[in-house]
Amino acid sequence: MSEAPMTGGSPSADGARVLVVEDRATQAPALPLLLERAGIATVIARRADRALELLAHERIDLVLSDVVMPGMDGYELCGRIKAHPVWKEIPVVLLTSLTDPLAIVRGLASGADHYVTKPYDVEGLLSRVRFVLQHAADPQRIVPKPVEVELLGTRFTIRATKEQILELLVSSYSDLVRTSEVVREAEQRARFLAEATESLSSTLDARQVLSDLARLAVPRIGDLCATDLISADGRREQIAVTHAIAGAGALAGRETVHHASLVEGVIATRQPRVVEVPDAAALAALTADDGMLGALSGRGPQELAIVPLVARGRVLGIVQFLALASSRSARGDDMPFILDLARRAALAVDNALLYEEAQRATRARDDMLAIVSHDLRNPINTIQMSTSFLLDVLREPGADVPLIPQLQVMQRATRRANALIQDLLDVSRIDAGTLAVATTALDASLLIRDAVLELEPLVQGKKLVFESAWTGPDLLVAADRSRIGQVFSNLVGNAIKFTKAGGTVRIEGSRRGDMADFDVIDTGGGIPPAHMPHLFDRFWQASQTSRTGAGLGLFIVKGIVEAHRGTIDVESVEGKGTRFRFSLPGAVKAGRDAPESR
Repeated sequence: MSEAPMTGGSPSADGARVLVVEDRATQAPALPLLLERAGIATVIARRADRALELLAHERIDLVLSDVVMPGMDGYELCGRIKAHPVWKEIPVVLLTSLTDPLAIVRGLASGADHYVTKPYDVEGLLSRVRFVLQHAADPQRIVPKPVEVELLGTRFTIRATKEQILELLVSSYSDLVRTSEVVREAEQRARFLAEATESLSSTLDARQVLSDLARLAVPRIGDLCATDLISADGRREQIAVTHAIAGAGALAGRETVHHASLVEGVIATRQPRVVEVPDAAALAALTADDGMLGALSGRGPQELAIVPLVARGRVLGIVQFLALASSRSARGDDMPFILDLARRAALAVDNALLYEEAQRATRARDDMLAIVSHDLRNPINTIQMSTSFLLDVLREPGADVPLIPQLQVMQRATRRANALIQDLLDVSRIDAGTLAVATTALDASLLIRDAVLELEPLVQGKKLVFESAWTGPDLLVAADRSRIGQVFSNLVGNAIKFTKAGGTVRIEGSRRGDMADFDVIDTGGGIPPAHMPHLFDRFWQASQTSRTGAGLGLFIVKGIVEAHRGTIDVESVEGKGTRFRFSLPGAVKAGRDAPESR
Protein backbone atom coordinates (compact mmCIF):
# COMPACT_ATOMS: atom_id res chain seq x y z
CA MET A 1 0.00 0.00 0.00
CA SER A 2 1.55 3.32 -1.05
CA GLU A 3 2.16 6.30 1.18
CA ALA A 4 -0.61 8.39 -0.37
CA PRO A 5 -4.14 9.46 0.56
CA MET A 6 -6.48 6.48 0.49
CA THR A 7 -9.79 6.94 -1.26
CA GLY A 8 -11.19 3.41 -0.91
CA GLY A 9 -13.47 4.28 2.04
CA SER A 10 -16.18 6.85 2.55
CA PRO A 11 -15.29 9.72 4.97
CA SER A 12 -17.55 10.24 7.96
CA ALA A 13 -20.15 13.02 7.96
CA ASP A 14 -17.69 15.69 9.06
CA GLY A 15 -15.16 14.58 6.43
CA ALA A 16 -12.51 13.59 8.99
CA ARG A 17 -9.23 12.15 7.71
CA VAL A 18 -6.95 10.00 9.88
CA LEU A 19 -3.19 9.75 9.38
CA VAL A 20 -2.08 6.19 10.27
CA VAL A 21 1.61 5.96 11.20
CA GLU A 22 2.66 2.31 11.29
CA ASP A 23 5.90 0.68 10.12
CA ARG A 24 4.95 -3.01 10.36
CA ALA A 25 4.12 -4.61 7.02
CA THR A 26 1.08 -6.47 8.37
CA GLN A 27 -0.49 -3.61 10.33
CA ALA A 28 0.25 -0.80 7.85
CA PRO A 29 -2.47 -1.96 5.42
CA ALA A 30 -4.73 -3.58 8.04
CA LEU A 31 -5.38 -0.52 10.20
CA PRO A 32 -6.46 1.80 7.34
CA LEU A 33 -8.66 -0.93 5.90
CA LEU A 34 -10.37 -1.36 9.25
CA LEU A 35 -10.99 2.41 9.55
CA GLU A 36 -12.22 2.79 5.99
CA ARG A 37 -14.71 -0.03 6.45
CA ALA A 38 -16.09 2.06 9.31
CA GLY A 39 -16.41 5.08 6.98
CA ILE A 40 -13.27 6.95 8.06
CA ALA A 41 -10.89 8.19 5.35
CA THR A 42 -7.19 7.46 5.93
CA VAL A 43 -3.68 8.42 4.85
CA ILE A 44 -0.71 6.10 5.49
CA ALA A 45 2.84 6.87 6.59
CA ARG A 46 5.34 4.05 7.20
CA ARG A 47 7.78 6.33 9.11
CA ALA A 48 7.44 9.21 11.56
CA ASP A 49 9.42 11.62 9.38
CA ARG A 50 7.14 10.83 6.46
CA ALA A 51 4.14 11.56 8.72
CA LEU A 52 5.54 15.06 9.38
CA GLU A 53 5.90 15.60 5.63
CA LEU A 54 2.27 14.60 5.05
CA LEU A 55 1.07 16.88 7.85
CA ALA A 56 2.72 19.78 6.01
CA HIS A 57 0.80 19.08 2.79
CA GLU A 58 -2.38 17.17 3.70
CA ARG A 59 -5.45 18.05 5.73
CA ILE A 60 -5.31 15.72 8.73
CA ASP A 61 -7.93 15.60 11.49
CA LEU A 62 -6.38 12.90 13.70
CA VAL A 63 -3.06 11.06 13.94
CA LEU A 64 -3.13 7.37 14.92
CA SER A 65 0.47 6.32 15.54
CA ASP A 66 2.32 3.27 16.75
CA VAL A 67 4.82 3.94 19.54
CA VAL A 68 7.65 1.58 18.65
CA MET A 69 9.16 2.55 15.28
CA PRO A 70 12.71 2.76 13.93
CA GLY A 71 14.27 6.18 14.09
CA MET A 72 11.72 8.63 15.52
CA ASP A 73 9.27 6.81 17.82
CA GLY A 74 5.62 7.65 18.46
CA TYR A 75 6.33 9.73 21.60
CA GLU A 76 8.74 12.00 19.76
CA LEU A 77 6.35 12.31 16.81
CA CYS A 78 3.53 13.30 19.16
CA GLY A 79 5.74 15.82 20.94
CA ARG A 80 6.71 17.47 17.62
CA ILE A 81 3.09 17.67 16.53
CA LYS A 82 2.02 19.27 19.80
CA ALA A 83 4.96 21.73 19.69
CA HIS A 84 4.12 22.91 16.15
CA PRO A 85 2.03 26.10 16.09
CA VAL A 86 -0.18 24.85 13.23
CA TRP A 87 -0.53 21.16 14.15
CA LYS A 88 -0.80 21.39 17.94
CA GLU A 89 -4.61 21.21 17.84
CA ILE A 90 -4.58 17.95 15.85
CA PRO A 91 -5.45 15.12 18.29
CA VAL A 92 -2.97 12.25 18.56
CA VAL A 93 -3.89 8.70 19.58
CA LEU A 94 -1.00 6.36 20.40
CA LEU A 95 -1.01 2.59 19.93
CA THR A 96 0.80 1.33 23.02
CA SER A 97 1.00 -1.65 25.37
CA LEU A 98 0.23 -1.98 29.06
CA THR A 99 3.28 -4.22 29.47
CA ASP A 100 5.35 -1.05 30.05
CA PRO A 101 4.15 0.78 33.19
CA LEU A 102 5.70 4.03 31.92
CA ALA A 103 3.84 3.96 28.60
CA ILE A 104 0.81 5.99 29.73
CA VAL A 105 2.90 8.62 31.50
CA ARG A 106 5.18 8.94 28.48
CA GLY A 107 2.06 9.45 26.39
CA LEU A 108 0.87 12.23 28.73
CA ALA A 109 4.30 13.84 28.69
CA SER A 110 4.36 13.84 24.90
CA GLY A 111 0.92 15.48 24.80
CA ALA A 112 -1.07 12.51 23.45
CA ASP A 113 -4.83 12.99 23.55
CA HIS A 114 -5.63 9.30 23.92
CA TYR A 115 -4.20 5.86 23.40
CA VAL A 116 -5.29 2.35 22.38
CA THR A 117 -3.75 -0.71 23.99
CA LYS A 118 -2.37 -3.56 21.89
CA PRO A 119 -3.48 -6.11 20.99
CA TYR A 120 -6.60 -4.07 20.33
CA ASP A 121 -10.12 -5.24 19.59
CA VAL A 122 -11.84 -3.70 16.58
CA GLU A 123 -14.75 -2.14 18.45
CA GLY A 124 -12.49 -0.66 21.11
CA LEU A 125 -10.21 0.94 18.53
CA LEU A 126 -13.09 2.43 16.52
CA SER A 127 -14.77 3.70 19.69
CA ARG A 128 -11.62 5.56 20.77
CA VAL A 129 -11.08 7.09 17.33
CA ARG A 130 -14.70 8.26 17.08
CA PHE A 131 -14.57 9.67 20.63
CA VAL A 132 -11.45 11.72 19.92
CA LEU A 133 -12.80 12.96 16.57
CA GLN A 134 -16.06 13.95 18.21
CA HIS A 135 -14.33 16.00 20.94
CA ALA A 136 -11.68 17.52 18.71
CA ALA A 137 -14.07 20.39 17.93
CA ASP A 138 -14.80 21.12 21.60
CA PRO A 139 -13.96 24.64 22.85
CA GLN A 140 -10.27 25.06 23.59
CA ARG A 141 -9.49 23.72 27.02
CA ILE A 142 -7.34 25.74 29.39
CA VAL A 143 -3.80 24.44 29.19
CA PRO A 144 -2.34 24.25 32.70
CA LYS A 145 1.21 24.95 33.69
CA PRO A 146 3.62 22.04 33.18
CA VAL A 147 3.79 19.64 36.12
CA GLU A 148 6.92 17.63 36.99
CA VAL A 149 6.19 14.04 38.13
CA GLU A 150 8.41 11.04 38.85
CA LEU A 151 7.50 7.40 38.17
CA LEU A 152 9.81 4.44 38.73
CA GLY A 153 12.83 6.71 38.90
CA THR A 154 12.00 8.57 35.70
CA ARG A 155 10.93 12.24 35.69
CA PHE A 156 8.28 13.51 33.28
CA THR A 157 6.87 16.94 32.44
CA ILE A 158 3.09 16.68 32.05
CA ARG A 159 1.29 19.40 30.07
CA ALA A 160 -2.04 17.60 29.66
CA THR A 161 -5.33 19.10 30.81
CA LYS A 162 -7.33 17.65 33.68
CA GLU A 163 -9.85 16.32 31.16
CA GLN A 164 -7.13 14.53 29.21
CA ILE A 165 -5.65 13.02 32.33
CA LEU A 166 -9.08 11.88 33.54
CA GLU A 167 -9.92 10.34 30.17
CA LEU A 168 -6.57 8.55 30.07
CA LEU A 169 -6.94 7.28 33.64
CA VAL A 170 -10.48 6.00 33.03
CA SER A 171 -9.40 4.39 29.76
CA SER A 172 -6.37 2.87 31.49
CA TYR A 173 -8.55 1.44 34.22
CA SER A 174 -10.96 0.02 31.64
CA ASP A 175 -8.11 -1.57 29.72
CA LEU A 176 -6.56 -2.94 32.89
CA VAL A 177 -9.87 -4.53 33.89
CA ARG A 178 -10.23 -6.07 30.45
CA THR A 179 -6.64 -7.31 30.52
CA SER A 180 -7.14 -8.66 34.02
CA GLU A 181 -10.20 -10.59 32.87
CA VAL A 182 -8.26 -12.01 29.95
CA VAL A 183 -5.38 -13.00 32.24
CA ARG A 184 -7.76 -14.54 34.78
CA GLU A 185 -9.50 -16.53 32.04
CA ALA A 186 -6.12 -17.65 30.71
CA GLU A 187 -5.08 -18.75 34.21
CA GLN A 188 -8.32 -20.67 34.66
CA ARG A 189 -7.86 -22.39 31.31
CA ALA A 190 -4.24 -23.23 32.07
CA ARG A 191 -5.27 -24.67 35.45
CA PHE A 192 -8.06 -26.68 33.81
CA LEU A 193 -5.71 -28.03 31.14
CA ALA A 194 -3.13 -29.00 33.75
CA GLU A 195 -5.75 -30.84 35.82
CA ALA A 196 -7.19 -32.45 32.68
CA THR A 197 -3.74 -33.63 31.58
CA GLU A 198 -3.10 -35.19 34.98
CA SER A 199 -6.49 -36.93 34.95
CA LEU A 200 -6.27 -38.15 31.35
CA SER A 201 -2.74 -39.48 31.78
CA SER A 202 -3.55 -41.31 35.03
CA THR A 203 -4.94 -44.33 33.17
CA LEU A 204 -3.64 -46.59 30.42
CA ASP A 205 -7.11 -47.59 29.28
CA ALA A 206 -8.07 -45.71 26.10
CA ARG A 207 -11.79 -46.03 26.82
CA GLN A 208 -11.33 -44.67 30.33
CA VAL A 209 -9.40 -41.70 28.89
CA LEU A 210 -12.34 -40.83 26.63
CA SER A 211 -14.85 -41.28 29.48
CA ASP A 212 -12.80 -38.93 31.65
CA LEU A 213 -12.57 -36.42 28.79
CA ALA A 214 -16.37 -36.27 28.47
CA ARG A 215 -16.73 -35.84 32.24
CA LEU A 216 -14.14 -33.04 32.39
CA ALA A 217 -15.58 -31.12 29.44
CA VAL A 218 -19.06 -30.71 30.98
CA PRO A 219 -19.97 -27.98 31.79
CA ARG A 220 -16.58 -26.21 31.32
CA ILE A 221 -16.74 -26.37 27.52
CA GLY A 222 -20.27 -27.47 26.68
CA ASP A 223 -23.55 -28.68 28.11
CA LEU A 224 -23.05 -32.05 26.42
CA CYS A 225 -19.96 -33.98 25.37
CA ALA A 226 -19.76 -37.25 23.40
CA THR A 227 -16.58 -39.21 22.70
CA ASP A 228 -15.86 -41.96 20.16
CA LEU A 229 -12.89 -44.30 19.78
CA ILE A 230 -11.76 -45.15 16.23
CA SER A 231 -10.11 -48.52 15.68
CA ALA A 232 -7.25 -49.18 13.27
CA ASP A 233 -9.72 -50.39 10.63
CA GLY A 234 -11.76 -47.17 10.87
CA ARG A 235 -14.71 -48.43 12.94
CA ARG A 236 -16.15 -45.92 15.40
CA GLU A 237 -17.23 -46.96 18.89
CA GLN A 238 -19.18 -44.55 21.09
CA ILE A 239 -17.54 -44.46 24.52
CA ALA A 240 -19.37 -41.80 26.56
CA VAL A 241 -22.16 -39.23 26.43
CA THR A 242 -22.06 -36.81 29.37
CA HIS A 243 -24.35 -33.81 29.88
CA ALA A 244 -25.43 -31.17 32.39
CA ILE A 245 -28.96 -30.61 31.10
CA ALA A 246 -31.53 -30.22 33.84
CA GLY A 247 -34.31 -32.80 33.75
CA ALA A 248 -32.61 -35.06 31.21
CA GLY A 249 -31.67 -38.64 32.02
CA ALA A 250 -29.13 -40.82 30.30
CA LEU A 251 -28.73 -39.93 26.63
CA ALA A 252 -27.65 -42.45 24.00
CA GLY A 253 -26.65 -39.98 21.30
CA ARG A 254 -27.76 -42.02 18.30
CA GLU A 255 -26.66 -40.09 15.23
CA THR A 256 -28.42 -39.57 11.92
CA VAL A 257 -26.98 -40.15 8.46
CA HIS A 258 -26.36 -36.40 8.18
CA HIS A 259 -24.54 -36.31 11.51
CA ALA A 260 -22.46 -39.35 10.53
CA SER A 261 -21.43 -37.63 7.29
CA LEU A 262 -20.30 -34.55 9.24
CA VAL A 263 -18.19 -36.73 11.54
CA GLU A 264 -16.70 -38.67 8.62
CA GLY A 265 -15.79 -35.36 6.98
CA VAL A 266 -13.92 -34.27 10.12
CA ILE A 267 -12.09 -37.61 10.21
CA ALA A 268 -11.15 -37.35 6.53
CA THR A 269 -9.84 -33.76 6.77
CA ARG A 270 -8.50 -34.04 10.36
CA GLN A 271 -9.88 -30.54 10.89
CA PRO A 272 -12.48 -29.46 13.49
CA ARG A 273 -15.88 -28.23 12.42
CA VAL A 274 -18.48 -26.05 14.14
CA VAL A 275 -22.09 -26.68 13.12
CA GLU A 276 -24.81 -24.13 13.83
CA VAL A 277 -27.99 -25.64 15.34
CA PRO A 278 -30.47 -22.75 15.18
CA ASP A 279 -33.71 -24.65 15.89
CA ALA A 280 -35.36 -28.01 16.62
CA ALA A 281 -35.40 -28.99 12.94
CA ALA A 282 -31.63 -28.62 12.70
CA LEU A 283 -31.27 -30.61 15.92
CA ALA A 284 -33.46 -33.41 14.51
CA ALA A 285 -31.06 -33.66 11.55
CA LEU A 286 -28.24 -34.51 13.97
CA THR A 287 -29.72 -37.04 16.41
CA ALA A 288 -32.20 -39.91 16.29
CA ASP A 289 -32.42 -40.13 20.08
CA ASP A 290 -35.88 -39.07 21.29
CA GLY A 291 -34.56 -38.36 24.77
CA MET A 292 -31.90 -36.04 23.42
CA LEU A 293 -34.38 -34.25 21.15
CA GLY A 294 -36.71 -33.69 24.08
CA ALA A 295 -33.92 -32.46 26.35
CA LEU A 296 -32.27 -30.11 23.85
CA SER A 297 -35.27 -28.72 21.97
CA GLY A 298 -36.49 -25.32 23.05
CA ARG A 299 -33.11 -24.20 24.43
CA GLY A 300 -32.56 -21.70 21.65
CA PRO A 301 -29.73 -21.59 19.09
CA GLN A 302 -26.90 -24.03 19.81
CA GLU A 303 -23.51 -24.93 18.38
CA LEU A 304 -22.01 -28.37 17.83
CA ALA A 305 -18.19 -28.58 17.72
CA ILE A 306 -16.77 -31.79 16.21
CA VAL A 307 -13.05 -32.18 16.95
CA PRO A 308 -10.72 -35.01 15.85
CA LEU A 309 -8.24 -36.55 18.27
CA VAL A 310 -5.09 -36.83 16.16
CA ALA A 311 -1.77 -38.36 17.21
CA ARG A 312 1.13 -39.47 15.02
CA GLY A 313 -0.84 -38.69 11.88
CA ARG A 314 -3.81 -40.91 12.74
CA VAL A 315 -7.30 -39.98 13.95
CA LEU A 316 -7.73 -41.99 17.15
CA GLY A 317 -11.10 -40.64 18.17
CA ILE A 318 -13.69 -37.91 17.98
CA VAL A 319 -14.95 -35.55 20.68
CA GLN A 320 -18.12 -33.50 20.21
CA PHE A 321 -19.31 -30.55 22.30
CA LEU A 322 -22.82 -29.09 22.24
CA ALA A 323 -23.42 -25.72 23.88
CA LEU A 324 -25.83 -22.81 23.73
CA ALA A 325 -24.67 -20.33 21.11
CA SER A 326 -25.12 -17.49 23.62
CA SER A 327 -22.81 -19.09 26.19
CA ARG A 328 -20.12 -19.75 23.58
CA SER A 329 -20.35 -16.13 22.42
CA ALA A 330 -19.94 -14.97 26.01
CA ARG A 331 -16.74 -17.01 26.34
CA GLY A 332 -15.35 -15.77 23.03
CA ASP A 333 -13.38 -17.98 20.71
CA ASP A 334 -12.99 -21.29 22.55
CA MET A 335 -11.52 -23.21 19.61
CA PRO A 336 -7.78 -22.79 20.49
CA PHE A 337 -8.60 -23.92 24.03
CA ILE A 338 -10.65 -26.88 22.74
CA LEU A 339 -7.90 -27.88 20.32
CA ASP A 340 -5.33 -27.78 23.12
CA LEU A 341 -7.51 -30.07 25.24
CA ALA A 342 -8.08 -32.37 22.25
CA ARG A 343 -4.34 -32.57 21.60
CA ARG A 344 -3.67 -33.60 25.20
CA ALA A 345 -6.49 -36.14 25.11
CA ALA A 346 -5.17 -37.57 21.83
CA LEU A 347 -1.73 -38.06 23.36
CA ALA A 348 -3.27 -39.82 26.37
CA VAL A 349 -5.34 -42.08 24.09
CA ASP A 350 -2.29 -42.80 21.93
CA ASN A 351 -0.23 -43.73 25.00
CA ALA A 352 -3.00 -46.03 26.20
CA LEU A 353 -3.29 -47.70 22.80
CA LEU A 354 0.48 -48.13 22.60
CA TYR A 355 0.43 -49.72 26.06
CA GLU A 356 -2.36 -52.08 24.98
CA GLU A 357 -0.36 -52.94 21.86
CA ALA A 358 2.73 -53.62 23.97
CA GLN A 359 0.66 -55.87 26.24
CA ARG A 360 -0.60 -57.77 23.20
CA ALA A 361 2.97 -58.11 21.92
CA THR A 362 4.04 -59.48 25.29
CA ARG A 363 1.19 -61.98 25.27
CA ALA A 364 2.07 -62.91 21.67
CA ARG A 365 5.66 -63.50 22.72
CA ASP A 366 4.53 -65.71 25.60
CA ASP A 367 2.12 -67.53 23.29
CA MET A 368 4.91 -68.03 20.77
CA LEU A 369 7.19 -69.56 23.38
CA ALA A 370 4.41 -71.89 24.53
CA ILE A 371 3.46 -72.83 20.96
CA VAL A 372 7.01 -73.39 19.79
CA SER A 373 7.82 -75.40 22.89
CA HIS A 374 4.73 -77.57 22.33
CA ASP A 375 5.10 -78.00 18.59
CA LEU A 376 8.83 -78.67 18.62
CA ARG A 377 8.54 -81.08 21.50
CA ASN A 378 6.40 -83.53 19.53
CA PRO A 379 8.82 -84.14 16.63
CA ILE A 380 11.81 -84.09 18.97
CA ASN A 381 10.11 -86.67 21.20
CA THR A 382 9.39 -88.77 18.11
CA ILE A 383 13.04 -88.64 17.04
CA GLN A 384 14.15 -89.42 20.58
CA MET A 385 11.85 -92.42 20.88
CA SER A 386 12.91 -93.78 17.48
CA THR A 387 16.61 -93.39 18.23
CA SER A 388 16.14 -94.97 21.69
CA PHE A 389 14.29 -97.88 20.09
CA LEU A 390 17.04 -98.40 17.53
CA LEU A 391 19.79 -98.15 20.14
CA ASP A 392 18.05 -100.62 22.43
CA VAL A 393 17.46 -103.12 19.65
CA LEU A 394 20.86 -102.75 17.99
CA ARG A 395 22.60 -103.51 21.28
CA GLU A 396 21.37 -107.12 20.99
CA PRO A 397 23.80 -109.28 18.98
CA GLY A 398 22.40 -110.46 15.68
CA ALA A 399 19.23 -108.41 15.98
CA ASP A 400 17.24 -108.15 12.74
CA VAL A 401 15.87 -104.56 12.91
CA PRO A 402 13.70 -102.97 10.19
CA LEU A 403 15.63 -99.69 9.94
CA ILE A 404 13.72 -98.06 7.09
CA PRO A 405 10.36 -97.56 8.89
CA GLN A 406 12.07 -96.04 11.93
CA LEU A 407 14.22 -93.78 9.77
CA GLN A 408 11.10 -92.64 7.87
CA VAL A 409 9.44 -91.73 11.18
CA MET A 410 12.50 -89.73 12.15
CA GLN A 411 12.56 -88.04 8.75
CA ARG A 412 8.91 -86.94 9.03
CA ALA A 413 9.51 -85.59 12.54
CA THR A 414 12.56 -83.71 11.29
CA ARG A 415 10.52 -82.18 8.46
CA ARG A 416 7.82 -81.02 10.91
CA ALA A 417 10.42 -79.41 13.15
CA ASN A 418 12.17 -77.81 10.18
CA ALA A 419 8.86 -76.48 8.78
CA LEU A 420 8.04 -74.84 12.12
CA ILE A 421 11.51 -73.30 12.35
CA GLN A 422 11.19 -72.03 8.76
CA ASP A 423 7.81 -70.48 9.58
CA LEU A 424 9.31 -68.68 12.57
CA LEU A 425 12.14 -67.39 10.39
CA ASP A 426 9.61 -66.16 7.82
CA VAL A 427 7.66 -64.36 10.54
CA SER A 428 10.80 -62.58 11.76
CA ARG A 429 11.68 -61.57 8.19
CA ILE A 430 8.16 -60.27 7.55
CA ASP A 431 8.25 -58.23 10.76
CA ALA A 432 11.63 -56.80 9.76
CA GLY A 433 10.50 -56.14 6.17
CA THR A 434 13.29 -58.35 4.80
CA LEU A 435 11.30 -61.29 3.40
CA ALA A 436 13.02 -62.03 0.09
CA VAL A 437 11.11 -63.10 -3.03
CA ALA A 438 13.04 -64.05 -6.17
CA THR A 439 10.46 -63.15 -8.80
CA THR A 440 10.49 -64.14 -12.44
CA ALA A 441 7.88 -63.68 -15.15
CA LEU A 442 5.55 -66.70 -15.11
CA ASP A 443 2.22 -67.57 -16.69
CA ALA A 444 -0.37 -67.15 -13.96
CA SER A 445 -2.08 -70.39 -15.01
CA LEU A 446 1.21 -72.24 -14.42
CA LEU A 447 1.06 -71.33 -10.72
CA ILE A 448 -2.35 -73.00 -10.48
CA ARG A 449 -1.10 -76.12 -12.29
CA ASP A 450 1.88 -76.32 -9.88
CA ALA A 451 -0.48 -76.09 -6.90
CA VAL A 452 -2.79 -78.79 -8.26
CA LEU A 453 0.09 -81.23 -8.88
CA GLU A 454 1.44 -80.72 -5.37
CA LEU A 455 -1.81 -80.64 -3.42
CA GLU A 456 -4.19 -82.97 -5.28
CA PRO A 457 -3.03 -86.15 -3.47
CA LEU A 458 -3.46 -84.43 -0.11
CA VAL A 459 -7.02 -83.29 -0.90
CA GLN A 460 -8.15 -86.61 -2.32
CA GLY A 461 -6.72 -88.38 0.70
CA LYS A 462 -9.27 -86.48 2.80
CA LYS A 463 -12.17 -87.67 0.59
CA LEU A 464 -12.83 -84.19 -0.79
CA VAL A 465 -13.60 -83.06 -4.31
CA PHE A 466 -10.70 -81.03 -5.73
CA GLU A 467 -11.33 -78.72 -8.69
CA SER A 468 -9.25 -76.11 -10.51
CA ALA A 469 -9.70 -73.73 -13.43
CA TRP A 470 -8.10 -70.74 -15.12
CA THR A 471 -10.66 -68.54 -16.89
CA GLY A 472 -9.95 -66.23 -19.83
CA PRO A 473 -6.62 -65.07 -21.29
CA ASP A 474 -3.42 -65.84 -19.41
CA LEU A 475 -1.18 -63.18 -17.84
CA LEU A 476 2.51 -63.00 -17.09
CA VAL A 477 2.98 -62.29 -13.40
CA ALA A 478 6.11 -61.39 -11.43
CA ALA A 479 6.21 -64.24 -8.92
CA ASP A 480 8.51 -66.37 -6.80
CA ARG A 481 7.34 -69.85 -7.83
CA SER A 482 8.31 -71.48 -4.54
CA ARG A 483 6.78 -68.78 -2.34
CA ILE A 484 3.49 -68.74 -4.25
CA GLY A 485 3.42 -72.52 -3.87
CA GLN A 486 3.74 -71.90 -0.12
CA VAL A 487 0.74 -69.55 -0.29
CA PHE A 488 -1.40 -72.15 -2.07
CA SER A 489 -0.25 -74.85 0.33
CA ASN A 490 -1.33 -72.81 3.38
CA LEU A 491 -4.68 -71.73 1.90
CA VAL A 492 -5.59 -75.18 0.58
CA GLY A 493 -4.37 -76.76 3.83
CA ASN A 494 -6.80 -74.54 5.77
CA ALA A 495 -9.60 -75.40 3.33
CA ILE A 496 -8.97 -79.11 3.87
CA LYS A 497 -8.88 -78.67 7.64
CA PHE A 498 -12.31 -77.00 7.82
CA THR A 499 -14.18 -78.87 5.07
CA LYS A 500 -15.95 -82.11 5.91
CA ALA A 501 -15.60 -85.28 3.82
CA GLY A 502 -17.59 -85.03 0.61
CA GLY A 503 -17.11 -81.26 0.39
CA THR A 504 -15.32 -79.35 -2.33
CA VAL A 505 -12.05 -77.43 -2.45
CA ARG A 506 -11.53 -75.37 -5.60
CA ILE A 507 -8.71 -73.21 -7.00
CA GLU A 508 -9.69 -70.60 -9.56
CA GLY A 509 -7.77 -67.94 -11.47
CA SER A 510 -8.55 -65.13 -13.90
CA ARG A 511 -7.11 -61.98 -15.36
CA ARG A 512 -8.35 -58.55 -14.23
CA GLY A 513 -6.64 -55.85 -16.25
CA ASP A 514 -2.95 -55.99 -15.33
CA MET A 515 -3.62 -58.10 -12.23
CA ALA A 516 -4.08 -61.85 -11.80
CA ASP A 517 -6.67 -62.98 -9.24
CA PHE A 518 -6.33 -66.38 -7.51
CA ASP A 519 -9.19 -67.83 -5.43
CA VAL A 520 -9.12 -70.76 -2.98
CA ILE A 521 -12.73 -71.73 -2.26
CA ASP A 522 -14.15 -74.33 0.09
CA THR A 523 -17.61 -75.51 1.15
CA GLY A 524 -16.68 -75.76 4.81
CA GLY A 525 -18.41 -74.26 7.81
CA GLY A 526 -17.33 -70.68 7.12
CA ILE A 527 -15.69 -68.15 9.43
CA PRO A 528 -17.63 -66.34 12.19
CA PRO A 529 -17.68 -62.54 11.67
CA ALA A 530 -15.98 -62.01 15.03
CA HIS A 531 -12.94 -63.96 13.80
CA MET A 532 -12.52 -62.10 10.50
CA PRO A 533 -10.41 -59.16 11.85
CA HIS A 534 -7.90 -61.61 13.40
CA LEU A 535 -7.39 -64.08 10.55
CA PHE A 536 -4.02 -62.68 9.51
CA ASP A 537 -2.71 -62.10 13.04
CA ARG A 538 0.31 -63.99 14.27
CA PHE A 539 -0.32 -67.06 16.44
CA TRP A 540 -4.10 -66.59 16.20
CA GLN A 541 -6.36 -69.60 15.78
CA ALA A 542 -10.13 -69.91 15.69
CA SER A 543 -10.01 -72.64 18.32
CA GLN A 544 -7.54 -72.24 21.12
CA THR A 545 -8.44 -75.58 22.67
CA SER A 546 -7.90 -77.75 19.60
CA ARG A 547 -4.75 -76.62 17.85
CA THR A 548 -3.26 -78.27 14.80
CA GLY A 549 -0.50 -75.74 14.15
CA ALA A 550 1.26 -72.64 15.38
CA GLY A 551 -1.22 -70.17 13.90
CA LEU A 552 1.39 -68.64 11.60
CA GLY A 553 0.13 -69.77 8.18
CA LEU A 554 -2.17 -66.90 7.20
CA PHE A 555 0.20 -64.30 8.65
CA ILE A 556 2.96 -65.69 6.43
CA VAL A 557 0.60 -65.90 3.43
CA LYS A 558 -0.22 -62.21 3.79
CA GLY A 559 3.47 -61.35 4.13
CA ILE A 560 4.41 -63.29 0.99
CA VAL A 561 1.60 -61.75 -1.08
CA GLU A 562 2.48 -58.23 0.04
CA ALA A 563 6.16 -58.90 -0.72
CA HIS A 564 4.96 -59.51 -4.31
CA ARG A 565 3.19 -56.10 -4.14
CA GLY A 566 -0.10 -57.96 -4.16
CA THR A 567 -3.19 -57.97 -1.96
CA ILE A 568 -5.22 -60.62 -0.15
CA ASP A 569 -8.71 -60.61 1.31
CA VAL A 570 -11.33 -63.10 2.44
CA GLU A 571 -15.09 -63.55 2.15
CA SER A 572 -16.99 -66.06 4.23
CA VAL A 573 -20.55 -67.06 5.05
CA GLU A 574 -21.11 -69.29 8.06
CA GLY A 575 -22.47 -72.67 7.02
CA LYS A 576 -21.68 -72.12 3.33
CA GLY A 577 -17.94 -71.76 2.97
CA THR A 578 -15.01 -69.39 2.50
CA ARG A 579 -13.19 -67.72 -0.38
CA PHE A 580 -9.62 -66.45 -0.03
CA ARG A 581 -8.52 -64.24 -2.91
CA PHE A 582 -5.01 -62.97 -3.52
CA SER A 583 -3.95 -60.82 -6.46
CA LEU A 584 -0.54 -60.42 -8.08
CA PRO A 585 0.58 -57.66 -10.48
CA GLY A 586 1.45 -58.46 -14.07
CA ALA A 587 5.12 -58.88 -14.95
CA VAL A 588 5.11 -55.84 -17.27
CA LYS A 589 3.69 -53.67 -14.48
CA ALA A 590 6.35 -55.00 -12.13
CA GLY A 591 9.11 -54.23 -14.63
CA ARG A 592 9.63 -57.71 -16.12
CA ASP A 593 9.06 -58.67 -19.71
CA ALA A 594 10.28 -62.22 -20.26
CA PRO A 595 8.64 -65.47 -19.11
CA GLU A 596 10.60 -68.11 -17.28
CA SER A 597 11.88 -70.81 -19.61
CA ARG A 598 10.40 -74.15 -18.74
